[in-house]
Amino acid sequence: MVQEADLSAFRVKLRSEVEQALPNKKVIRKEDTTYRIISKSVTEYQFIVPFDLADEERIEVGQIFSIKDHDEARKRRLTFLARVLDIQHGSNYEGNWDTTIKGTQFFDQEQIFNRVFAEPLGCVNCDGSFRKSRTIPTKFSTVSRAEKSEFKFLKQVMGDIEIGYLRNGSRLVEEIPVALHSDTIDHHMGVFATTGMGKSNFMKVFAASCMRLAVRGESKFGLLIVDPHGEYLKGKGSIKGLMHLKKYREGLACYSTDRKNSQDPGVEELAISEGEVRPEDVALLYEWSPPQRDALDAISRIFDAGNWLEEIQSPDGLARMMQEGFKDSTVNVLVRRIKNILEKNRYIQKRSSLANMLDNLQRGKVVLVDIPRMSDRSELFLLSVISRYIMDDYKKDEHEGRKNCLITIEEAQRVLGAGSNTSRFETIAREGRKFGVGLCAITQQPKLIDKQLLSQFNTLVVMGLGDRNDRAQLEESAKQDLSTLDIEIQTLEKGEAIVSTLKIPFPVPARIHRYEDYIRRLEKEDADDALIGRGGFRPFLE
Repeated sequence: MVQEADLSAFRVKLRSEVEQALPNKKVIRKEDTTYRIISKSVTEYQFIVPFDLADEERIEVGQIFSIKDHDEARKRRLTFLARVLDIQHGSNYEGNWDTTIKGTQFFDQEQIFNRVFAEPLGCVNCDGSFRKSRTIPTKFSTVSRAEKSEFKFLKQVMGDIEIGYLRNGSRLVEEIPVALHSDTIDHHMGVFATTGMGKSNFMKVFAASCMRLAVRGESKFGLLIVDPHGEYLKGKGSIKGLMHLKKYREGLACYSTDRKNSQDPGVEELAISEGEVRPEDVALLYEWSPPQRDALDAISRIFDAGNWLEEIQSPDGLARMMQEGFKDSTVNVLVRRIKNILEKNRYIQKRSSLANMLDNLQRGKVVLVDIPRMSDRSELFLLSVISRYIMDDYKKDEHEGRKNCLITIEEAQRVLGAGSNTSRFETIAREGRKFGVGLCAITQQPKLIDKQLLSQFNTLVVMGLGDRNDRAQLEESAKQDLSTLDIEIQTLEKGEAIVSTLKIPFPVPARIHRYEDYIRRLEKEDADDALIGRGGFRPFLE
């Protein structure tokens, strides 16, 4: 039986002989801990790492590595970037090596390793510019964890709406804030996550950044948020609301159906006049029979647009509908449902907040409509009235100095689902960008959104989806390829996200700011600071 000492001596002798036979080739010794690319193709890189790394050195899915293909003699100076997709156990043995025991020890551990599979992101030239990669690194090029200096090019492609920091695996790169682009917001945005993964926190961070830009005079769009849960205005308990960002409070316009909230300074009691309600707003709230649908469609022709709600409830209104050939039973169903809507939506009055709301949006402010304890049906009705009012105005000739607009929709699958009776929101999704109106769809079930509508969304913020069908829906519709990130999306923790948008060259891993920490940093920011760089942000210091 070969002794361990004899085996060690044999290895030393073998290495010496190899070095003598190949004097110009580098022999990678055991003590050489640099990882080396063994590559595979332009679409997938592979490298191996020790199987027993310390916890702080472990390789993680989603981590970004750099592959340095530098050789001055051959004029190779590229640095390739690659994101880890999967990690597998591997060895140089054939068969079931790991079930064959040598006494109480496994076979030679030098031959056991972890194989890392990575997706090429692109390459960084010696001048720091980034481009997509059309070639592969030289075999055995060195592989190491990407350093913050190798992400500098991202600063040049980030936008102006800061939402978090770059994330490399589970480590933050605080020198690289992740920021969306104001000038692409009207091309629609989707925020997708299962319950508890941080959708509401993201929206408050997003809104806070928009408020900041509005006060600084840099806002390019107005943001409309309709909040049925009452969590964005004042927050709950230790959770802060948008009103707590006092430095940039002027960038927020608030409207509330809660009379207690509307008594606070800067909060207006929401009101919509009867003349601003249309039959199509009522249509999306119920399932209608064909005769009932015909009766709804005829209302605009029979009654005056400004008084139809009052007229159709009168005896004369019933008579006029019957003269048009509609049965009294059909009209009575319409009237009963209209009365139900008016009863549950007491904000329908003689005055209106819509003109003021529209003015604030067109000035680039964040408009928060606080509707706590409102039912889903009433919320949809209100959102329909507001979005139609906005869209109708934006379809007119563009006003000088008018900002674009982004309308957020909570539980968006209700109004953008396949076969849903919500032509209003479908129209905005398909045509809104032509007029400067975008949608921000927030949902935990993207699989329920119509595929054609989802394909219109150019910015996706994915924050963790356990359902395979949800991930598949996004992979099929995204403008950037998300199919390789399936494992990473499954393993995202609360507050982590993948941000995909056309102006950033690849889907970026991010850690979304915790809202309470973010506004604390904003409050400390020097109000006289000039906007920094392309995006107008600077890293915040404690």
